Amino acid sequence: MAKQSQQDKWNQIYKNKGLEGGTPPNLPKPCSLLLQYQYLLPTHGTAIDIACGAGGNAIFLADHGLMTQAIDISNVAIEQLNSRNVPGLTASCQDLEKHNKLPPSNSSTNITQSSHGNFDVIVVSCYLYRDLCPVIIEALAPGGLLFYQTFHQQKQSSIGPSNPKFLLKNNELLDLFGCLNTLIFHQLSNQGDLSQGNRDLSSLIAQKPY
Repeated sequence: MAKQSQQDKWNQIYKNKGLEGGTPPNLPKPCSLLLQYQYLLPTHGTAIDIACGAGGNAIFLADHGLMTQAIDISNVAIEQLNSRNVPGLTASCQDLEKHNKLPPSNSSTNITQSSHGNFDVIVVSCYLYRDLCPVIIEALAPGGLLFYQTFHQQKQSSIGPSNPKFLLKNNELLDLFGCLNTLIFHQLSNQGDLSQGNRDLSSLIAQKPY
């Protein structure tokens, strides 16, 4: 039996989540980091949701007034997201681990656009491909914000991947994006009352220097 490709795997997941031949009925939610610190977002500019899945982050960014792109390996997820017809949002299918690059910003009016980067906001949630991190840094416009949240190796639940390849080491986000200015970082594991706080995800908000 041929090995299932990553695209086939995720296509099947989103087919199961969606309605027969249509869009999932419930509006997907943004990641907790973006929701909690939405007050840091600029009031205009460009954004991209990397490995967007159902598009909760992308929809949230577009509703906030940002010209937003969303990319994911699953063409099923992208078709479902595009069928929502969210103003200011475009979504496309891309295998990031094959091409290792991001699309250009879809707005020529980005006031911070320069040769150093195109996006005022980049969001990554529940996805880890370390080779893409330098590409993300390069794609940020000066002053641009990175919201990054994904699972770490000390997570307390079985939710998320088990392969260490897809799990962050202790404080690894700080190392991967050390050239950015850290605004927010938190990573809880087994300290204190385990019924309180998010124990599975490492979270970073960082800004590219001007």
